[in-house]
Amino acid sequence: MPAPSLRPFTLEDRAWFEARLVAHPVPGDQLAAYSFPYHVIWEEHFAYEWVELEGHGCLVAGNTEGSFLALPPIGPDPCGPVMAQAFAFLSARNKVAALTRIENAPESLAACCRDQEYRVAPKGPDYLYRRDDLVGLHGDRYKSQRAEYNHCLKEWHPVFRDYRPNDADACLALYRRWREGVKGDAASDLSRHMAADAESAHRTGIGHAAELGLVGRVVEVNGHVAAYTFGYPLNAQTFCILFEIADRQVKGLGAYIFREFCREMAPYEFINAMDDSGLDGLRRAKLAYHPIRLVESFIVSPP
Repeated sequence: MPAPSLRPFTLEDRAWFEARLVAHPVPGDQLAAYSFPYHVIWEEHFAYEWVELEGHGCLVAGNTEGSFLALPPIGPDPCGPVMAQAFAFLSARNKVAALTRIENAPESLAACCRDQEYRVAPKGPDYLYRRDDLVGLHGDRYKSQRAEYNHCLKEWHPVFRDYRPNDADACLALYRRWREGVKGDAASDLSRHMAADAESAHRTGIGHAAELGLVGRVVEVNGHVAAYTFGYPLNAQTFCILFEIADRQVKGLGAYIFREFCREMAPYEFINAMDDSGLDGLRRAKLAYHPIRLVESFIVSPP
């Protein structure tokens, strides 16, 4: 039997990929990974390819170490015969068995995989908020965020506006300054390494914002870009925030741009702020905004 043929997964595949996701929705709250920009921005770290198996679309991500599925098979029965075929396909490509896996499986699919005796491990949840909570910042639980926002407004007079393509260089320069301030912890330099890796993702996202369907905003302070944020509609109810970078020297600027961006997303009931990448500081920051749900994500491996 001939090996399935793969084709590159590129910016031109956006409409086709998004139509496929709409045609085969997953039950429950949608993970940020069920979107086109979530994957394509990492093109400098992974070679993405697309293959059809058992009538399902499979998004393959690979590098010099091996390949995995970046999403569960997209189709009517992702936990059916296609899953066994997907693992066989990956096993034939990978020299190291541990690399053969499917990432970003939602909770509803993870339960089915357990029933089929696949191995299922937590990957880390997305943080889901009610948009009205993030805009209102009512009550004692948002006291610190209100204080930061008001300080920024009073002391720095920020100007919140739409991102323009000629802002790209200023945004990337800001990212490099922000990255220099990232601190490791006593256990490892994971946060520093992740910030270094993410620079290319920001560059791709910012440089191809229109092709990716991203909504972008910047904040100017004293006439200079001091913060930026980008996101995308995840579905009719939820908007996902993909990037947010703010100058650390401008106190309260992070709280300001987050609130203002959420304020503009009035058509959406929920805000998905993605996961915490396993970083304790980011986890604490996201919990401080009191998510209404943690949308669980899983990694599925062969039995």
